Amino acid sequence: MKSFISLFFVLFLSISSFAQSAKNLHVYANQIKQFSKPAKILRNDINAQGNGSIEFTNAKNQILRFRLQHNKLQLGSCRIAFEIYYYENNTLRRIESLDSSGNLIGCSLRLNGEAVTEYSIEKPSLYLKKKKLIDDAEGNIDMKDDSEEKIIRVQYFDANNKPIMLLKPVYISSKTYWQDNIRMAWP
Repeated sequence: MKSFISLFFVLFLSISSFAQSAKNLHVYANQIKQFSKPAKILRNDINAQGNGSIEFTNAKNQILRFRLQHNKLQLGSCRIAFEIYYYENNTLRRIESLDSSGNLIGCSLRLNGEAVTEYSIEKPSLYLKKKKLIDDAEGNIDMKDDSEEKIIRVQYFDANNKPIMLLKPVYISSKTYWQDNIRMAWP
């Protein structure tokens, strides 16, 4: 009987601890004004030492992601703390990079110093064929860079959300877009 009570007590403490830490994690999501509330945890990879990543989602098909180190917000390259991914019909439309205060932040390490990337699939049927190949291989496929086929165009915006004017349109490969769509990279 004592072992049952001890087990129950340990289980209760674990659940209480998880509830408290989930509540604390929501504090980060709640400070980002561009991210619609209420939100729920989509993925939580935070370990017992407070290290890892977390993703929140909401009814507007946004995903807010950030990382913690020792239970403190971890800054990535260019001091990027948060990223918001905007989806429409399960298709990535926009990524915003934010600083620890929730403001758009440009990145000098990126090609165009962008704070925002918008995606436009100009040849949807062709992309869907390529996406199926990538999906079937679970991303483990070497593909020829198809950016010259002008399937997916990107537009960049600065930290003031103003378009960054370039000499010609920028296209990315189907595989790069697929990787962005499933949120493979961190800043």
